[in-house]
Amino acid sequence: MKKFGIIVFTALLAMSFASTDSEIGNSQAFKAGEELHYVLYYGLVNGGAATITLRETTMNNKQVLHAKASMKTTGMADWIFGIEDVYESYFDDANKCKPLKAIRNIKENKYRYYEEVTFDHAKKTVTSTKNGTISTPTNMYDLISSLYYIRKEGLKNLKTNDTISMLIYFSDEVYPYKLIYKGREKISTKMGKYNALKLQPLVEVGRIFKTKDDVSFWVSDDVNHVPLRVEFNMTLGSLKCDLVSYKGLEQPLQKL
Repeated sequence: MKKFGIIVFTALLAMSFASTDSEIGNSQAFKAGEELHYVLYYGLVNGGAATITLRETTMNNKQVLHAKASMKTTGMADWIFGIEDVYESYFDDANKCKPLKAIRNIKENKYRYYEEVTFDHAKKTVTSTKNGTISTPTNMYDLISSLYYIRKEGLKNLKTNDTISMLIYFSDEVYPYKLIYKGREKISTKMGKYNALKLQPLVEVGRIFKTKDDVSFWVSDDVNHVPLRVEFNMTLGSLKCDLVSYKGLEQPLQKL
């Protein structure tokens, strides 16, 4: 199950890839102080919680943003998956959200993994506490900084079934990530009804997923592009993650 946590986080952190109306990007999509809180449902029962926060801090004598995503399962979901994962990223908002440092602190059942990665964009290298320094392509991002880069810069003129591709550094290798934009939908949550954009990441078929379309997610169809919902259809059951509260958004969410 050690791959399941990264699947959940990849979906959560990539949910802001959609921006169908942006021509010049969206420089006001987020700000320091933003907090997003989610509840995980395993079938019909509460399965845990996830939180994504954004704060200002200083690194290398430079003001940067520190994003932190954490997730913990509870109850039956905790017995099956046993997830208590934390991902962190320090990135330069003034330089296209390029990351300076990323941290993975993974606890999934008996599996443990801790890694810190520093980025040198001038030399096109990353240095890992696990495996030293390796070369990477230009404009490399970690999982979390990629979320904020896309929210900030925006994407142009997506049409239904368009594929979005991005390269992310993960686990000491370049990780290709692909999303398919499925169009606009209206969704109902405990917070209300919203216009949303639906996307599907291409996932690996195997022990966890039966088909490549077994993960879907929705982001708010507004200036924030806030992740509203993720749904997983798995061999061990269904999992849903819903936004239940937030604060510090650049703009209020627009309910129907």
